[in-house]
Amino acid sequence: MSTDILFEKDLLYPTSNKYEPGSVHIQMFHPNKDARIPLIIESKTTHSPVKDIDAIIRIMQSDIFDRIFIDIKKNVDIYIKVNTELSKEFGDKSFIKVIHDGDRIEFLSLNSVD
Repeated sequence: MSTDILFEKDLLYPTSNKYEPGSVHIQMFHPNKDARIPLIIESKTTHSPVKDIDAIIRIMQSDIFDRIFIDIKKNVDIYIKVNTELSKEFGDKSFIKVIHDGDRIEFLSLNSVD
């Protein structure tokens, strides 16, 4: 993965408590050798981006990727940076890769981003 950041942005997303939105920082990098766009999500609040990944993906798709005609599920590799809250669930790995399998979303713990 290229270390040059192409685009970065902070996003708010809905959580189970409508008075406490979640916040994430995203970093998008240049496409890799497979023409896929690596994107790292880092939580800025105590909310779990894993729990609300559907909402985060919908917001990123409409707010960022629809503008440049890219389907996030087909062309973007999403990684969530593990913080202390997520390490309780995913262990001592550094990143969680978001994998789209049809309409399902699965997670894979990784030590580093590809």
